[in-house]
Amino acid sequence: VVSNNTIRDMKEDGVQLKSAVLSSIIGNSIINCEGGVLLEGGLDTKIVNNSVNGNYGGGLMITASDEILIAGNMLDSNKGPGISLCVEMQEFHFNFEGAYGPGGANNELIDNVINASTNAAQIHIGEGCVATVLKGNVAEDGEDNQLLIDNESPTTLISSDDVPNFAFTRVGPGHCQDSLSRLYDFATFELENTTLADCEVACGIYDKTDNLVGFEISPLACICLFENDYLSSEIPGTLGTCPSSANVCSITGTEGSGAVSSSLPVEEDQHCYKKANHVNTDKVT
Repeated sequence: VVSNNTIRDMKEDGVQLKSAVLSSIIGNSIINCEGGVLLEGGLDTKIVNNSVNGNYGGGLMITASDEILIAGNMLDSNKGPGISLCVEMQEFHFNFEGAYGPGGANNELIDNVINASTNAAQIHIGEGCVATVLKGNVAEDGEDNQLLIDNESPTTLISSDDVPNFAFTRVGPGHCQDSLSRLYDFATFELENTTLADCEVACGIYDKTDNLVGFEISPLACICLFENDYLSSEIPGTLGTCPSSANVCSITGTEGSGAVSSSLPVEEDQHCYKKANHVNTDKVT
């Protein structure tokens, strides 16, 4: 078990495991290393709740590994892909040997947040990956692909209640604003230990109306944001359009309309996510 370490400024990977079975990499901070985490030839291993930032050879690199759980990791400003699965990494990673081959099966990527990966996709699923599950991941919608799936990779995309991965992308801390810096009407759903997947489900079901613009997440609530004038009442379950399952709605003093443009960093523990109308998903040809 590799857990709760701060690993930084190394001229090699922060964590490197080969032929690991029933291993765990949990709760580490890996900063400014050659690469974040490199796992080759792993089986039934967990890579969970790590913070991986500013590394030169990519964030999480997993190859020739089966039944790996990659969940709840926060990745920011890594050169190369944020998370790569079944991908040969020589282009970004000098220590990558590739002796195990590029394949892998039955791996899960759940509730990971990837921002500012440079010169590569936020998540890259390579050839030879079989039965990969992606659920509730959030990736920056920048110049490079949010999700890149190579040819001949039979990958399964799964997300709760048919809400796809990357239906929402992070804008920044605080409240969401439109292009005129106006706040949006909202419906609040109070939850315990709120996760991004919870908010994708709670708010995503209202996307069918085309009036949902995004959501804000705090430790104890999902706040679904709507086009101006869509909500017609503030009391849940009345004749208006405030959802009956919401705790409260607000339509007072908020005239936000159109796509989310920016965030107002007022609350430190609250974050703004916009609806991604066009998911940037490509395949190599």
